[in-house]
Amino acid sequence: KIRTRSVRDRLIDIGIERAQRWGWPNIYTFTKSLGESLLATEGGNLPISIARPSIVESSISQPFRGWNEGVNTTAPLSYLLGTYFRQLPSNKRKRLDVIPVDLVCRGLTLISTAVIQRCQERVYQLATSATNPADMRRTIELTGLAHRKHYRSLEGLEHWLRARFDTISVSKTRYTNVSLPRFRRVIEGAQRLLSPLAFKGEPLARQQRALDKVQKVIDLYEPFILDNEYFFAADHIKALAQALPDEEVDRFGYDAESIDWYDYWINLHVPALRRWTYPLIEGRRPETGLLPKSFKLHSKTRQPEAALTLDSREASSASELQP
Repeated sequence: KIRTRSVRDRLIDIGIERAQRWGWPNIYTFTKSLGESLLATEGGNLPISIARPSIVESSISQPFRGWNEGVNTTAPLSYLLGTYFRQLPSNKRKRLDVIPVDLVCRGLTLISTAVIQRCQERVYQLATSATNPADMRRTIELTGLAHRKHYRSLEGLEHWLRARFDTISVSKTRYTNVSLPRFRRVIEGAQRLLSPLAFKGEPLARQQRALDKVQKVIDLYEPFILDNEYFFAADHIKALAQALPDEEVDRFGYDAESIDWYDYWINLHVPALRRWTYPLIEGRRPETGLLPKSFKLHSKTRQPEAALTLDSREASSASELQP
């Protein structure tokens, strides 16, 4: 097991080195680029369309409000901001591009329909940074407010204290000097002082391991919350949504511009993470069952399936763009 772990870690390091050599922050983004390049060079005359969702997070309404599972992108960071770790190194002007998972499903449905009708674009970006932006500063503040709302509903001194901590976006310099890296240096210094006294310092070792894990999380997400400042245009998916007949908008409509980030972050997303995802981070099982008792599938007898079609004018104008 030790050799397997060593080989795995070495391969990860080689992969990261290779990705960064070609300008990508990690293996994940590098391999996605390789996949798109393969489609572009080897796809031939196949009807191909590439969908690029941004950071996929909790649902707005389907299959129910706040559906989520697994440890997704914002979960580790938002979890940290609910502890006593409240300073996150980030570019406060950077737009954190989040898209609810049910909007991604609707977008993929529209894109698939366009491909079938041969009126597709080559790339669709399912994103919010251009049409409904939320910058890092605001997102971090909303995460702190969501945690404060939760802790104020609980009793006890620890919850009282946590409800009074503010989450803030800080520069890399301030983070290095007054936050987690400094705590790590303090603990490392304490361990060096205690080592001649034959003091094992197991509590300090546990704290060191915990801080190391936190630092790995920060290092993993730093390219996306600090180093780069960009946004993704979503004109193509917006055009598909606008081409829907009125009677199909409720079932298949895609509208990322109407998301209220205050309501989404405080009343939906962070509570959903606390219910489904934070237990996984803590090594616990989440609540039993993913669907609430009130959830019911629509029967075909009560609600016939709608035929998803694109407006004929959109189909005719877009047909000229077929590969």
